[in-house]
Amino acid sequence: DLPAPSNISSWWNFGSLLGICLILQILTGLFLAMHYTSD
Repeated sequence: DLPAPSNISSWWNFGSLLGICLILQILTGLFLAMHYTSD
C-alpha cells in the first residue's frame, strides 16, 4: 500500500462533499419539480 499524501486526501474529501451536495440538489430539484406541477 502506498502512503497517500494529505493534500490528495483532503481534495478527495472536498470532492466527495461537492458530489454529495450535487446529488442532494438534484434530488431536491426532482422532488420540487414533481410536486410543483399542480398548475
